[in-house]
Formats: sequence, C-alpha cells, structure tokens
Amino acid sequence: MVVGLTGGIGSGKSSVAALLAKRGATIIDTDAIAREVVEPPSPVLDAIHYEFGSGVMTPDGRLDRKALARIVFADPRQRELLNRLTHPAIRERTMERIQSFPHETMIVVVVPLLFESGFDKLCDTTVAVIAEPDVRRSRVATRDQVSEESVAARMSAQLSDDEYLRRAQHLINNEGDAADLERRVDVLWRSLTSNSASR
Repeated sequence: MVVGLTGGIGSGKSSVAALLAKRGATIIDTDAIAREVVEPPSPVLDAIHYEFGSGVMTPDGRLDRKALARIVFADPRQRELLNRLTHPAIRERTMERIQSFPHETMIVVVVPLLFESGFDKLCDTTVAVIAEPDVRRSRVATRDQVSEESVAARMSAQLSDDEYLRRAQHLINNEGDAADLERRVDVLWRSLTSNSASR
C-alpha cells in the first residue's frame, strides 16, 4: 500500500512520518531524494546551473539550496521552472524505490507538493498534516533560523489548510503536544492497516 503524506511547511510531516515508521511503515522522503538528484555529477544540477546561473552554485560545484530558495520563493515563475527541472527525476527515483519493496509493504511517501505535482494519483490513499499558520510560523522560525518574511513566502507558495481538508483522505491535526500526536497517529495507523488488509 502506498500512502502519500503531505502538509505545509512546519506542519509536522516529519514527526508523523517518524511515528508511522515506529509502527512499521517504510518511509520514502522525497526531500531526501530531491537532494540526491542534484548531487554532482548530475544532469538535473547542470540544468539548474544553466537556468539560474552561477549564483545558485557553491564554490565546490554543489547546489546552494538557500540561494536557490531565495529566488524561487520570491517568483512563482521561477519556482515553476525549478519544478519542471527537478520533478521528473524525483518522481522516477521515488517510483524505483517504491517498486523495490514487496507489494504488501506499507509505504509512506513524504511529498511536500503531493497534490500540486499530481503524485497523489500514484498513491492508494493520502494523508495531510495540518496546523494553524501561527503555530507553523513559530516552528519554522525556530527550526530553520530564518526571518518571518522568508517563512511567510514559503507558506504562501503552498496549499491552504482548506485545500488539504478538501483533497486529502486522512487528516492529522498537529497543534497539540507529543502525546496528542501519538494518539492521532494511532488512529490513522489503525485505519491504514485496516484498509491495507482489505485490499
């Protein structure tokens, strides 16, 4: 069973993924894969360098992710260009990982742009992690040591919670404490394993 897990920045996708892994799920993190596909030598990295220039490269020939983020989160057209350059390679490698596991494996694929990229159509079910914007802003500012303006730009580039409510088949509200999240993930896990068993 393939479960697509998504949510806005600071919602707690990684925390939910870790709790699902503890219960037996196999996690595939597309953020990690996105880093892999731009490790030199890489045709994806070459394409990014060509389109965005040397300002997004480090002196040793690697991708300067922060420099690139400043560009793409300030301009939707640049963000769309980056997605066109990276998404096919990320999707291909993700599908290879999925297909390397036995059919009965409970696979949770963490995809920040699950619905925007259309990857939800490749999943058996979808889960969105949501939290109030103020909660998310505080988490990201603390975690990433970035300005409020930078956090706001990233949040504005993502789906609203209303869209997640409309499009996801399962929801996890992550505004409480760790014990509350554990309880919510327990409920989700029972639902996922029940659906998997009936397939």
